[in-house]
Amino acid sequence: MHKFLALISLSVLLMIYVGCDNIQKVIVPQQEETLKIGFVVAGERVTYPDGAEMAVTEINQRGGLLGMPVELIGHINQEAGPEVSAQIAETLIVEDEIIALIGPNRSSHAVEVGPVAQRHGIPMITTTATNPNVTNAGDFVFMASFTDSFQGAVMAQFAISDLDLSTAAVITRSGDLYTEGISEFFALNFSKLGGEIVANEFYEGDPSDFTAQLTNIAAAKPDALFTAGFVQDIALITQQARAIPLQNADGAPTIFLGADSWDSELLFDDADAEIEGSFFSGHFSPDTNEPNARAFVDTYEAIYESTPTGGVAVSYDAVKLFFEAVERAGSLDPEKIREQLAATENYIGATTIANYNENRHPTKSAVIFTIKDGEKRFHKQIDP
Repeated sequence: MHKFLALISLSVLLMIYVGCDNIQKVIVPQQEETLKIGFVVAGERVTYPDGAEMAVTEINQRGGLLGMPVELIGHINQEAGPEVSAQIAETLIVEDEIIALIGPNRSSHAVEVGPVAQRHGIPMITTTATNPNVTNAGDFVFMASFTDSFQGAVMAQFAISDLDLSTAAVITRSGDLYTEGISEFFALNFSKLGGEIVANEFYEGDPSDFTAQLTNIAAAKPDALFTAGFVQDIALITQQARAIPLQNADGAPTIFLGADSWDSELLFDDADAEIEGSFFSGHFSPDTNEPNARAFVDTYEAIYESTPTGGVAVSYDAVKLFFEAVERAGSLDPEKIREQLAATENYIGATTIANYNENRHPTKSAVIFTIKDGEKRFHKQIDP
């Protein structure tokens, strides 16, 4: 467990002298209260806190939240399971006395952390956790990202309408809420739209050999292969699929499709990944021309000398969503903040949110990327 550097705006302490009956009394001022925001990220998404820190820095530069400085207290759960993220959240709430919890980024972790926030009545906004079930814990849990039900439908519609594909295979990491969920939503929507799922393969844990699953898929000759796994899985699956080689009924290479887990520099920097010509959905494009989003990208690149991914953008937005709700509420009362989060309309940050539905899922767009010359490139935006 690693605690990353928090950016804190500190007040200047003043000595105030009061004259009374020729006696000088010294009033020793109290240090200004600092509001603490908790941030939890799981896995290797070590850049996600940078987006959250940017939002905190911005509010402190404007004088703080309701006039008080804000501190981001974050933990990176790099290897441990969801139960550790839940324990981190408990500690942040009870010992650090945070006023809000941002994250986690993984759905399997968020569904465990949500009940902790709900039990304590602490507003929680997940980052890139996309499974619709992450808000089931109750009315204090919100999502800053689109849901997999939307994302799966977007990729299925794109495959059929834009790419003119009629058959698809799916390979899924089993035992994970996100990977199983996004595969199910893609397959369901692809079939509803008239496509045929010709193979549906699963794998467990962290295998290095996908030969058995890919051989079964190759026999079905699919137009597309939808890969629902983590970054390390995607690199190996695509490499081994091309080596078979995986082809459709006409002998053309099967097109690889994916979801937001593909949006990682870890994948694009992996020389073994065979992802050229693939398509995947994401939260945000750094090529945007929207003024607020453009300002976010320019500032991030100036500070960190790298381009923000969708996860960084959504982490920034999750914190900003909370700040705006507090300012509208004019209060730190959790119930009033919760009400204002639910009433969010036309939020414009790195990404945009039109509103929240009754399940605290946001109405927002998705982006589709393609990979050309080894680089992620914006292809199109899909609005809800």
